[in-house]
Amino acid sequence: MIGSDAVVEMLIRHGVKDVFGVPGDTSMNFHDAFARNNKINYIICRDERNASYMADAYARVKGGPGVVEVPSGGGALYAVPGVSEANESFIPLICLSSDITMSSDDTGALTDVSQEYLYKPVTKWNCKIRQAEKIPQLMRKAFRMATGGRPGAVHISIPENIHGQEVSFAPGDLSGADFACALGTTRNRPVPEDLEAIRSMISKANRPVVIAGGGIHLSAAWKEIEEFAGRFDVPVATSVNGKGSIREFSPFAVGVIGANGGSEETNSVIKEADLVLVLGSKLNNVTTMGREIFNNKPIIIQVDVREDHLDNLVRISLPVISDIRWFLKDLTSVLAPQERELRTRFEAWNRRVREIISAKRERIAKEARRNGKFVNPARLFLMLEEMSGEDTIFVADAGTPTPYLSSHLRLKKAGRQSILPRSHGSLGYALPAAIGAKVASPQSAVISLFGDGSFGMAVGDLETAKRIGQPVIFINLHNDSYGWIKTIQKLYYEERYFAVDFSSIDAGAIAGGFGLPWRKIASNAELEEGLQWAFAQKTPVFLNIIIDPPTEVIPPVVKWLRDESTPAGQRKKLTY
Repeated sequence: MIGSDAVVEMLIRHGVKDVFGVPGDTSMNFHDAFARNNKINYIICRDERNASYMADAYARVKGGPGVVEVPSGGGALYAVPGVSEANESFIPLICLSSDITMSSDDTGALTDVSQEYLYKPVTKWNCKIRQAEKIPQLMRKAFRMATGGRPGAVHISIPENIHGQEVSFAPGDLSGADFACALGTTRNRPVPEDLEAIRSMISKANRPVVIAGGGIHLSAAWKEIEEFAGRFDVPVATSVNGKGSIREFSPFAVGVIGANGGSEETNSVIKEADLVLVLGSKLNNVTTMGREIFNNKPIIIQVDVREDHLDNLVRISLPVISDIRWFLKDLTSVLAPQERELRTRFEAWNRRVREIISAKRERIAKEARRNGKFVNPARLFLMLEEMSGEDTIFVADAGTPTPYLSSHLRLKKAGRQSILPRSHGSLGYALPAAIGAKVASPQSAVISLFGDGSFGMAVGDLETAKRIGQPVIFINLHNDSYGWIKTIQKLYYEERYFAVDFSSIDAGAIAGGFGLPWRKIASNAELEEGLQWAFAQKTPVFLNIIIDPPTEVIPPVVKWLRDESTPAGQRKKLTY
């Protein structure tokens, strides 16, 4: 066999079923190995960045590594944004990039770029294979590094001569590592001393609350957090990344907190709490409103699988290094003898929290009844909540879709049912990521939400969606602008609009050119029938929904809604 055959075999031995990628000159041996093996579903993409976003979302939904494959030069360069998004979101992604033959190093060869240096800042681990005999060892390490501890992105550069080199292996060399094929297999548990300290703190609290971050999803701790909340009557709020940690129709669900996707109501729950148990959240400025939600100095217990973010931006009372799922199992056991006592103690607090959340839902319902010239985004998201099933996966871009999805739409099932690029706020993510999510979970309905700016960046892979034929509902929130940036200019730059407006295009006709059925929805009156049509289709479809511009309707970002009624000279933009 040649090196490429060994790489493909190692992918198979690690359970890889699907690979997203783009071909190139230096990867021809690799692609021929895929073709001869014919056991991996290789999805050709129209852009390497889009391919990496597909692999990212695939990994989030699958709960195991996503794989993206790109050629040297521009291919390796274009994949960097998706690899970095996955790494900073702690998503297990494996990027395999072909490289020029090693004899051409330092000769100014076409497509030469130092891939190891390029990927070092944006990966958990990366290497260049310089000896074909090391392919099995380094492939096993890639999967182990991607999935172990706190997951992340890894990168392997494979020169063209390594791909084509004849190589032989002893029986058993080309074997995978079962513990590196899924998340959570090499993680630690809390120590008894920490559990006893937490038990004592909770026993003295009157108003406890959990903040569930993305670590709940990475640990697949949905069952454990639901049991913990239900047995001890502890409300559960989430960060944007943690949305779906608990089903949002649960009586213990607070909803998303923070600046983007939170609300005054949900944030007030944290402000009134006297003990906050933080599970797998970085507690950055967006989640904590620049630490504002902790102004009343509650006891804060922060649990994470690694020490990087413990006591980092927010001073905490007790740091705990542990896998979240094991932590919840062990804490539930420790608190079990006090279950009745704690439920009684927290009864008044739960009534208070439910009153707060009820008021939020009433406010959103009132907001959705507003009629303007075009479609009211609040009404759109309430209708999506009503029409969608519990297995529906929502994929949204940074910008206008994020706060509406996070704040207004409740998920009917715990799990990774919403996917948002929260590390870099990348535009152009949701369209390709929805394809990756659908490949990972064909039985789930998938809805992709993005704006004009994102559509322009990712539109080419509508052809990929049409070619693979998986039904995805693509929704373009059309307002002819970079709406998020335009809102910032409205609120903080005296309405000096610069470099934010587009000429109007017919996005639906463009989607139609790729072969997708499409409809334009320009008013609230057309919304229900248009959504019903989209849900009924068995192919990818495109809805071009004309929404009220951000100059007239401010998206539900807490700081923006406050500042809208604040004199311009007293407004201050939130620092990330």
